[in-house]
Amino acid sequence: MTLSMVGSVLCAACGDDDEVNDNFVISNLKVTTENMIFPKEGGEQTFYVQSTSTPTVASDQAWCGVNVGTTTNHLKVTPVVVKAEAMTTELTDRTAHITVNAGGQTVSVNVQQTAGDRVVVDKASVSVAAEGGTFDINVTSNGNYTVSTDASWLTETAKNSGTHTFTAAYNPVTSERTATITFTLNNEKAVVTVTQAAAQASSITATAGDIAKMMYPGWNLGNTMEGGNNADNYKNSGISTETSWQGTKTTQAVIDFVKAQGFRSVRIPTAWVMGHITNADEMTIDEAWMNRVKEVVDYCITDGLYVVLNDHWDGGWLESSFDDISDASVNANAEKLRKLWTQIAAAFRDYDEHLLFAGLNEPNCDSQSKTNALIKYEQAFIDAVRATGGNNAMRTLVVQGPQTNINNTDSWFDATKLTDPAGAGHLMVEVHFYDPPQFSGVWEGDRPIWFWGADNHVDGDSHNASSMEESYVLSQFQKMKKKFADKGYPVILGEYGANWRKLSANQDKHDASIRLYHKTVCQRAVECGMVPMVWDVNVANQNGEAGIMTVINRTAASVFCSFAMDGITEGVAAAQWPY
Repeated sequence: MTLSMVGSVLCAACGDDDEVNDNFVISNLKVTTENMIFPKEGGEQTFYVQSTSTPTVASDQAWCGVNVGTTTNHLKVTPVVVKAEAMTTELTDRTAHITVNAGGQTVSVNVQQTAGDRVVVDKASVSVAAEGGTFDINVTSNGNYTVSTDASWLTETAKNSGTHTFTAAYNPVTSERTATITFTLNNEKAVVTVTQAAAQASSITATAGDIAKMMYPGWNLGNTMEGGNNADNYKNSGISTETSWQGTKTTQAVIDFVKAQGFRSVRIPTAWVMGHITNADEMTIDEAWMNRVKEVVDYCITDGLYVVLNDHWDGGWLESSFDDISDASVNANAEKLRKLWTQIAAAFRDYDEHLLFAGLNEPNCDSQSKTNALIKYEQAFIDAVRATGGNNAMRTLVVQGPQTNINNTDSWFDATKLTDPAGAGHLMVEVHFYDPPQFSGVWEGDRPIWFWGADNHVDGDSHNASSMEESYVLSQFQKMKKKFADKGYPVILGEYGANWRKLSANQDKHDASIRLYHKTVCQRAVECGMVPMVWDVNVANQNGEAGIMTVINRTAASVFCSFAMDGITEGVAAAQWPY
């Protein structure tokens, strides 16, 4: 309303003292309104006073301020500016009363501020460390509100009345990131901004090629951390499974002895799903088991050894699943694998380049189509590890060929189909070697082979090898060199070995065969850019039972099969790394 309009209204009311104009409460002291309404956001409104003397104006509420303007000489009209502050925590409407006094008369102006839909938070912003963590936001509201976040790394994990608990995941990237939490009641919104600090950059600068040439020869802590019963898949059997397949608990002294034999790396086959899950839906790994695995890894790291930590057969939950490679099955298994490796990688995030992760063990892929599914699993493994950031951003990762069989891997496995956020040079490929199986002992059939290598044959003996001897070893390993090592993918020969048997005759020829086999495998592997890691199950007998491959007697802290150990030492000494 303009001043001239106010004057017109007021003058019309002054023609007769007995005349009462609807615009005024009292004839001699007149105001243009007796009620004012403000929204919850507050603001300013003006009313006008006409009186014969200068009015005094006061509000009875601090949130409702008044400012009396200058009275005009002609009309005796005084503007009064009313300013309502924004409502911050109030959930209900509020009122104030403005009293106008002049010439012994009093007029009241009622002021109401409407709360409307109200949702109020106790903070507008939160800062979180790169490591992640939890924080609370306290909310008050006069209605039922909803809660949402705009980032997958920020989730609501608990609610107790109006207190909401949120958890921020680890920030894997080396830049700050932000997200918002929004509390909504109809058209009313309260927004909290969450800022998370940047992660530290990886301290790992070594490539897979740098590391591989430091790892040979390698040794397997076999039948130990992967022990258990596959009836216990997705259950928690505790840490006693370590001695379920062999009787010696791993100690620093055991690893010290392994190192003393000249080994420079240790592969730790490990079960996670088989007997160490506390929540199957989330694939939650038992904390006590994780801590025990870390202890064993630390024994090796303390000795300066390189470590390959994997998800071994693990009850076959994934490695035996390749009969069903439908999209639904592969996607579901890939998600389980992602959850599993996210936890493992997070637990070991700060370890340096001496620790390598291997996604699986011997995936049972016997066709190209199954190998295509394997590629999807390997990609899920890589993505899960890289997403945890820190040193995992550049850690060397090991991916397995189909059945870890050299021929199948050469034919079907294409490492270039894998995308690694770390860039080129941080992946290794894994294969195993147990040829001929009748000699290694993984399968003996009707005619076990005891004598291997042309110089170790016994004339006329049916237990002589007739194929898969020295030249075969070289030709097989050259396939891996040509397809992978020469192209920047060093190869882990994750398992090899042969049963040392007790014979009734020609024991010397058999002992020499064991020695030559281990020498040949080690020498040719190294020469082809492969890291040989002997399989060792800590069963000190020579009864010929399938799979009983033991080099070191851990209980006695002694070398059980000196012929295998001597062959490994000789093979490494005779070889030269090709890169």
